[in-house]
Amino acid sequence: MNNADDQASKHRQRASPDGSRGYRTRRSRRRRGFRAYAGLLVAAVIAVVGACLLYLWTSEPIPAAAAPDRPAVARGEAVERTAALAPLNLPADHAPHGSGMEWWYYNGILDAKTGERYAVHVAVFVANTLVKHTVMHVALTDLQTGKRFSSQSRTGGVPAQRVANGYDFRQEGWRVAASGASHVLSASFEGASIALDLSDSAPVVAHRAAGSKTPGLLDFGASGISYYYSRPRMSAQGWISVGGAPVQVSGQAWYDHQWGDFDVLSLGWNWFALHLADGSDLMLYELFDRDGRKVTTAGTISTASGSTPIQPGDVELLPVTRWTSPRTRIDYAVGWRIKLPSGVLDVKPFYADSEFDSSTTTANVYWEGPVKVTGATTGEGFLELSGYDRLSAAPTNRR
Repeated sequence: MNNADDQASKHRQRASPDGSRGYRTRRSRRRRGFRAYAGLLVAAVIAVVGACLLYLWTSEPIPAAAAPDRPAVARGEAVERTAALAPLNLPADHAPHGSGMEWWYYNGILDAKTGERYAVHVAVFVANTLVKHTVMHVALTDLQTGKRFSSQSRTGGVPAQRVANGYDFRQEGWRVAASGASHVLSASFEGASIALDLSDSAPVVAHRAAGSKTPGLLDFGASGISYYYSRPRMSAQGWISVGGAPVQVSGQAWYDHQWGDFDVLSLGWNWFALHLADGSDLMLYELFDRDGRKVTTAGTISTASGSTPIQPGDVELLPVTRWTSPRTRIDYAVGWRIKLPSGVLDVKPFYADSEFDSSTTTANVYWEGPVKVTGATTGEGFLELSGYDRLSAAPTNRR
């Protein structure tokens, strides 16, 4: 074994203390690939058959975070209904909550010491509806060649070990774990593998709508309310392997944690997570309904000194470039122009073909990929397009 292989082996053992080999290929993993969260509800209904009834009876309950009681909120109330809910209770809120929907999400662009660059997307979704089940999605893009590797896994129940102020999901040899601000990602899939350690010394960014009194809460109107916070610039280091050749990588990763009893079936979204060269981080989301009509556009600008909700009317998202999937025939808006008071940003994908077909685990299809930023400032990040598969036409055509 050469020195690189020896170092990769040691790193994998550290990232997987249960002794499993992080790089072992799992041929049994489903080959057809969100935050494809809307589909989770659909999949749960479809799954109410004999096997899923078994899941219902045998699954352990989701361990709840030791947060204050949060009163139920009736939908359709005023925007300030978020004031009736408790704010984030960290570090306890890092742990699972047992809400109807919850996800933990990572993405990042990482650099190898040898010059290669890679984009990574990892997500864990827990649906606690008629049947409790957990889904994991992972994708790796080689930014030199555009070659994309992806896989997904679904199981009944919640295969997570109890961790104080965190979580430890283990499924088919994959691992997504965190204790406070220290995180571990490990997965082997489809001819590729990742083994990453992440850490963060900065406070979390608690997202909220402009004018909202409660940090960490977003009101989606008739669709409900979501708790939502991020760690926009986690330090990441570890190993990535493509075709059995491990390389050491480092960089910054974006982390999201979101949960609540909201209804994602009625909404689609265009979501941006951008690291900008001026040192700021930009999170934007535009929600649209099943008819493609825009519901709301909001977001957060954060810096080392704090975060600020974007005011209504201070942001405009304009689609510029479209791409139609040759596999699903879904038409996506993959290039955008963002108009802000600070200037105009142009967002373009590294590679247009970044579709994730998760029909076998969440019954939907979405677009998730790395993007470049030019204009008033430069930068990089990720773009997510969800809900396009439920429309007869792309949402940006109907305003």
